[in-house]
Amino acid sequence: MDRFDREIGQAPDEDLLRRFVDGDEDAFSELMRRHEDRVFAVAYRITGDRSEALDATQEAFISLFKRAKSFRGDSAFSTWLYRIGMNAAYDVIRKRRPTVEARPDLTQELGSSGATAMEEAAGIRSDVAGALAALPAEYREAVVMHDLGSIPYEEIATLTKVSLGTVKSRISRGRRRLAELLEPSYRPETSKDQ
Repeated sequence: MDRFDREIGQAPDEDLLRRFVDGDEDAFSELMRRHEDRVFAVAYRITGDRSEALDATQEAFISLFKRAKSFRGDSAFSTWLYRIGMNAAYDVIRKRRPTVEARPDLTQELGSSGATAMEEAAGIRSDVAGALAALPAEYREAVVMHDLGSIPYEEIATLTKVSLGTVKSRISRGRRRLAELLEPSYRPETSKDQ
């Protein structure tokens, strides 16, 4: 690794963004390398679909490429980027086409034990995605930003233009509502005789 690569690898995000605006495409590549996994994770939690999350991630970085000059520094670069990623994920959801039903012969192709594990994992993901989708938008946004995007409360307050107390309240209420929504799905079956 030469000195130039070390400089880019150690530069703060904001410096890399400035370098990109000044024409350094390697700086943009480094920003993508640093943040694409987390942008994808946030998009996946919002969309609940890997393909749609990939589309949203791609759109987020295209938007970053186009809007790099508009970064004002009101929040951390990563917070601004995750906000762009969240907006891209919401755009993908708005454009969503009706889903295709699962093929009935898939269980036979996978074998019963593999299919059972896959169905269980898919069911859990579906339950969580459904519960997140059922949250009021301001709760979902706060929970996704903080719990999945690791964005600090203060930066969420700046991004959403609400008070710090409101952010904490939304996260707390959102988590509580998620737990309520998910509880029936994972409560063990009890017989009526007991």
